[in-house]
Amino acid sequence: MKNYPSLKNLFISIYSVDVGLEESEEKAALDRVLSDHAQRKEIEGELKQLFKDEAISWVELLENDEYVVYPADDEDDAKGYVIDSLWSRIFPNEPAP
Repeated sequence: MKNYPSLKNLFISIYSVDVGLEESEEKAALDRVLSDHAQRKEIEGELKQLFKDEAISWVELLENDEYVVYPADDEDDAKGYVIDSLWSRIFPNEPAP
């Protein structure tokens, strides 16, 4: 699996269950991060690459030894979570790949 440092940072600092933010707080935190042009471009690039990565384990991306974001039932469930929580907020007018 490739390394996605900006996305992993979002998962650790905003979406991790250990952080414990409510959905509205997650959205506000993500909006603050995305308001920085450089960070937004980095996140957009990583997110687009993530959806092209055929070796990605969506489940492991969200639940691993470093953090737990969402205990997905399977790969489709995990991918759906990423679409709902990130893709649809970062690319609201683009369908997820």
